[in-house]
Amino acid sequence: MLLPIQIQAVAVGMFAVLSAFIAKLIEEHLLVALSLPPALVWPLVFCALCAAWVLFSVRVVSAHGYQVLVRTWCSNTASLREGSFLLLFPEYVVHDREQFGPWMQRNRLPAIGQTLEIDVPEVLVPVNQGVYCLKVNTKVIGTVERYSVDDLLQNPTSIEHRCHDVIANALRSAVYDKPLEEALAEVQRIFLKDADGISKLFSVPTFKATQLLLDADQRVCPADEATGQAFHLLVQRKQESAKRCAVEAAMETEEQKVKLAEVALQASRNEFMLQQEAYGKEGAALIEAAKHTKALYLFHGAGLNASTVLTLPA
Repeated sequence: MLLPIQIQAVAVGMFAVLSAFIAKLIEEHLLVALSLPPALVWPLVFCALCAAWVLFSVRVVSAHGYQVLVRTWCSNTASLREGSFLLLFPEYVVHDREQFGPWMQRNRLPAIGQTLEIDVPEVLVPVNQGVYCLKVNTKVIGTVERYSVDDLLQNPTSIEHRCHDVIANALRSAVYDKPLEEALAEVQRIFLKDADGISKLFSVPTFKATQLLLDADQRVCPADEATGQAFHLLVQRKQESAKRCAVEAAMETEEQKVKLAEVALQASRNEFMLQQEAYGKEGAALIEAAKHTKALYLFHGAGLNASTVLTLPA
């Protein structure tokens, strides 16, 4: 901040000298034409030069909700600012995104504490020791941590590429030697980790990840034809397994019905044996005939005639 003030002071001094020279010229050549008192010529010239300097050297900057990188001409001085403030020459706001460090793919530097969504490019994940390959679309949600100009200079890799590399390394190391079906389950498990686990997974400067998500409109899909065929076979196997389970369930239901019928038949047989022991064979037959008669009576109603009456043995 000291250098801009010194430059402004030098400019004011130069304007004072220049205005005196211009005032002398005006007094010599244009004083009669302008009809101005000699005492007002120098102040007017000086004020005009200062106004022109202020117009071209002072800038009003409004950076609300984000930060700006401010540098100084002919110096390595740099700072991060936000809010509304005045810039004095030779200070200027940097618009070159190559100097934004991890945030080079964004138009503005984010403010500290902001929650951002980082859209990560597609990740190719080899599984089953490289035989198959999955394509995963992800995004990362996290908060911006405090950073400085040195952090921007020391981390020239964009946050998107950094997240892409970290996610690719984590997924590949987790599922490289797993079969296709287990790899799919492991990928889902990684995306369901808690916030602390995700923060440990990501060591990205200036950014703390809190959520690792699959894109809402995307899914884990095969990246090549061989993996697509394996997906098709896996789905067929799942469908056949579901059909087999349904058939087994139906067979178990029929088996239970048969067992219940056997139990009911055995109960009826036991009851008939008890009646036979108590009343003899003829008495047991009479009891069974009476039961059938009652059933026929209830089934046909009160209009029971002689043709529906069973003849009991004497």
